[in-house]
Amino acid sequence: MNSTKSHAPAAAGDAPAAAAPAALGARRAPSPRSIATTIFSRYATVLLLIVLIVVFSLATDKFLTTQNWQNLIVTQAVVACLALAAILPLVAGEFDLSLGYLVGALAMLGAYLAKHGAGIVAIVAAMLAAGLLMGLFNGMLTVWFKISSFIATLGVGILLSGVTLGLSDGEVLFSGIPTTLTDLGSGSFLGIGTTVWLALLLAAILLYVLEHTPFGRRLYAVGGSERVAFLAGVRTGRVKMIAFGGAGLLVAVGAIFSLAQSGAANPGFGADLLLPAYAAAFLGVTTYRPGYYNVPGTIVAIILLAVGFNGLNLLGAPFWVQPIFNGAVLLIAVITARAESRAVKVG
Repeated sequence: MNSTKSHAPAAAGDAPAAAAPAALGARRAPSPRSIATTIFSRYATVLLLIVLIVVFSLATDKFLTTQNWQNLIVTQAVVACLALAAILPLVAGEFDLSLGYLVGALAMLGAYLAKHGAGIVAIVAAMLAAGLLMGLFNGMLTVWFKISSFIATLGVGILLSGVTLGLSDGEVLFSGIPTTLTDLGSGSFLGIGTTVWLALLLAAILLYVLEHTPFGRRLYAVGGSERVAFLAGVRTGRVKMIAFGGAGLLVAVGAIFSLAQSGAANPGFGADLLLPAYAAAFLGVTTYRPGYYNVPGTIVAIILLAVGFNGLNLLGAPFWVQPIFNGAVLLIAVITARAESRAVKVG
């Protein structure tokens, strides 16, 4: 009896040991189908972008011209700032629907100060400070007063639309804009607008913060489960406040870019940029880090949206196609983002 018992465990233990190398070998040699699925899930947006570029290049000879691409990219600098701003609250599990109204209000604030003789330093400082304060105000409503960020930021956005109209008196402000600011908007380096380079620099900084700093890890933890993050010692309220404040700063930079590029502030500007910004943020979930809001995926999505509308415009699409295109992409992006998030949780 004792000999039987002593040999049985050894025999049972040999089977897993013998099977382990085979199992490890199977993991190290994924099938071509799984490789293709992984590539498609991580780079579907990139592949779609390539397809659109090829299609529009064949459809019209104006699409691949240097002038067209310079204009296409420059116009996305402001949208990029708003999309990057949207990412911060989204990663923390919140929304900021005031972004579009805020960029318009801050641009109007800069034009208002310029009209009354303020210099470039005072204008830029006031816009950045106002953006930060409004972002922190959104965070305060969400964190301290426990108001849904969806409702709180929507209310703040409506409030800001009134402020914009009050500053402008319903008119476009363009007098007194410092030439230093407009030179920034018209300047270029290596054939690409200066504001585009600055937007890419902001994207690189945000990428580093989100993926290579303790704050970035805490931000993703709060978005994954606020209760678990709190029990793990994360000060969730502070993290959310910083996220909203950072979003306000990024919107302020976008407003500075807008004022620099156009040399004027329109009271109707800003609200229509909210959908493209969120469409890019949601669509970015399907690229680079599927299931997670991330910077590289958002940048690719911004270019995709710009290429799509630009190509349709060159093909003679009517003016009302843009909101339809943006709305359709936003719906597709949300559905895809939810599917990716479920796949990550199941995995």
